[in-house]
Amino acid sequence: MLLDRDLFVVTFDPSKANEAQLIAKVKESGYTAQVVATTKNINAAAPATSLPAGFAFLDKALAQAQREHKAIVLDFSAEWCVPCRRMEKTTLVDSRVATLLEQVVFVRVDADKHPELARKLGVVGLPDIRFAAPDGHVLRQLRGFQEAEAFATVIERLVQETRNK
Repeated sequence: MLLDRDLFVVTFDPSKANEAQLIAKVKESGYTAQVVATTKNINAAAPATSLPAGFAFLDKALAQAQREHKAIVLDFSAEWCVPCRRMEKTTLVDSRVATLLEQVVFVRVDADKHPELARKLGVVGLPDIRFAAPDGHVLRQLRGFQEAEAFATVIERLVQETRNK
C-alpha cells in the first residue's frame, strides 16, 4: 500500500478519540480524510460523467476548450496535501508533462476553496485529476500521486483522442 496513493480505512475507538480529532491527525500527516458512517462500500458512489456548469472559472475553461478544440485536465489539490505538493515539484515540472499540458486546458482547483465543485464531482481523495473532452464529458479519473512518465502517457493519449474527433 502506498499511503500517498491508495484509499485506506481506519477504525478507531470513539472512547479514546472523536472523528474531528482523527480527521485532524490524518490531515496533519498530509493525507485526505473523510468519515463514512456506513457499512456500505465507500467506493460505490458513481463518479460524475460530465463537468458541472455554474462555476465561473470552470465555465471559462470549458468555453476555451470548445473554442480551441482541446481536452481539459482538472487537477484537484489542497495546500496541506503532501502528494499534491510532491506532484507540483516533480511531475508537473517534468519537461514532457509541461509540454503536453500546454496542449490541453489545464485547470488547478484548490478543493478547500471550491468544496461544492469537489462535492459535485465526487472528489474524496487528493490529488484527484479528471480528464474531460472539450464538451465537458469526463473521460478518465486518476487519484493519488502520479509519476511523470505515466502521467505524460495519459495526457498524450488524451491529446491524440481529442485531435482525432
